[in-house]
Amino acid sequence: MSDPDQDDQAGSTRGPGVVVLHWSPASAGLIDELARTITSVGVNRITCVRDGNAPLTTHHVQGVEVRTLAIDVKPGSDAYPGRLVSDVDIVAARSVIVLPRAGVDEPDSASRLTCAAIRRACGDEVGPNVLVEIEDPEAAFEFVGLGVSNVFYPGHLRAALLGQACVDLGVFQFIVGLLSGRHHVRSLAIPEDLRAGSFADAALTLECDSAGRAMTVIGVAKGRGEGGQPIDVVVNPGPRTRLSECVCLMVLVSGDEQDQAGEQPGMQVGA
Repeated sequence: MSDPDQDDQAGSTRGPGVVVLHWSPASAGLIDELARTITSVGVNRITCVRDGNAPLTTHHVQGVEVRTLAIDVKPGSDAYPGRLVSDVDIVAARSVIVLPRAGVDEPDSASRLTCAAIRRACGDEVGPNVLVEIEDPEAAFEFVGLGVSNVFYPGHLRAALLGQACVDLGVFQFIVGLLSGRHHVRSLAIPEDLRAGSFADAALTLECDSAGRAMTVIGVAKGRGEGGQPIDVVVNPGPRTRLSECVCLMVLVSGDEQDQAGEQPGMQVGA
């Protein structure tokens, strides 16, 4: 569980920050790369969870607090979800990265057990984004329904992918669609009944635009430029992002591009 006395040290955010499950010293380089990137989105803590027994340790990398702890029960056990809650505070994590467990014959199967345990630990709460490193690319579909945002495997640009832990496979899919002219990115006014809700509420509620076209909520804009165009756009900002802090939603619309009430074409990513 998060230690309130440590939360104010080194500018660390409350909660576990980015959690890395099944961490080992072989992944030290991954932690270095994460530390270089996550401070840009206001995250200043990494929680590394290794298998077995080891005392809690804390050190700092690039100004980021890195805590390492151990869980001595297997992911498939009934006790594991409870330990994710009590030891890690997994529900409050910004993102979770699941690495393959060392020394097991079927690491992808073990990772599925871990993802199922994360889902059980979160219960009815909206959980964090979950990224999973898999050994077999063909196993990616097996993680559907476990709350996994993305899977990656050796051969990807690991540091670039992990440094953007809030981005999922939908980003790649809509870029392909944009290039082929099948999809269009638009801004959408936040419905009043969702104004007090979260990004997860919008993503789960909004399925069609005002013309009945298929629509996917992909992000939010935090401001508007002088011409009214959305700026400070964040793609997949995390399920707990409050819509009250945003000026509009960014959506991916399928079909012919045409102006509709409450919708504006175009955006300036990263403006």
